[in-house]
Amino acid sequence: MSARFLALPLCLALGACVQKNGPSEPYDFVGSWDCGIETFTFTNATYNDGTTTYPIGNVARSGDNYTLRFSNGYVIALGAVTATGLTWVSGQSGDQFNCVRVK
Repeated sequence: MSARFLALPLCLALGACVQKNGPSEPYDFVGSWDCGIETFTFTNATYNDGTTTYPIGNVARSGDNYTLRFSNGYVIALGAVTATGLTWVSGQSGDQFNCVRVK
């Protein structure tokens, strides 16, 4: 895990810097990502885990790190998002995947 991902601002951890007007585009994470176990796909308003599509409730951003919150209480973090890669982390299980952009 990169050091800059570990140093997320406190507002992201607390959800205090959440965008109030819901998701908007363009986000750097929009696209399809090969995360090893599955291809995850993001639009500006949805997340698909390879099986199910979930509407994104809100997005918090700090630099190249994002926190996505969903209406069912689920939270994922997308860290060190670049044009070619990102780190996906589950807020519930702690699972972490290094992902490569596929399109």
